Amino acid sequence: MSLAAEVMTKSAFAAHVGVSPGRISQYIAERKIHGEALEGEGRNAKIRTSVAMEQLQRTLDPNQRFGANGAATRSIPGAVVDRADVVARPPAREKPPIVIDPFLDEVAAEKLKQQKITTARMEREEALELGRYMLTDDARREMVKAVAEAFKVMEQGIPEMAKALASQFSISSHDATYVLLKAFRDHRAKKAKDFAAAAADLDEHTEDDQP
Repeated sequence: MSLAAEVMTKSAFAAHVGVSPGRISQYIAERKIHGEALEGEGRNAKIRTSVAMEQLQRTLDPNQRFGANGAATRSIPGAVVDRADVVARPPAREKPPIVIDPFLDEVAAEKLKQQKITTARMEREEALELGRYMLTDDARREMVKAVAEAFKVMEQGIPEMAKALASQFSISSHDATYVLLKAFRDHRAKKAKDFAAAAADLDEHTEDDQP
């Protein structure tokens, strides 16, 4: 394909100048091909041949520029160059500064933030599976069960304590059992209210100082 073709696909332009399509994409990313040299955006962008060639002549290293036939050329030490093949080129200019789009920076920052949130969630889920963490509701249920079991064990021991008291003080075993059970149950009801009030004052979440 000749320079007469004003617009080429990236693949066709790569073949025209003798490099890989990936190298053309690299030139675009490095803004060695930019602005008016591109028609469209992204993967479907096309190359305005004459404008792109002019930009590459200015922005590429001298050893990577293109000859008159469009093919990439490199300097070879000791090679003899025919003056007739040398193409007059404009003086080298400084590469245009790369302008960073603030919107792209904002998008990148948001992606990083979402990635951190996802990572933190996965770490919490892993810790939960390993048993390091317990859901608050599950913990409360387990505590209630443990306290209830402790009170049950203590209440079951009251008849034995009543027998010991009855024998020691020569009183009715039935009366001793009644007095002990009543005192124990009154005390249990009072403590249950205290436990409920204390639980209501606890924070929903607790900071984890573990690494």
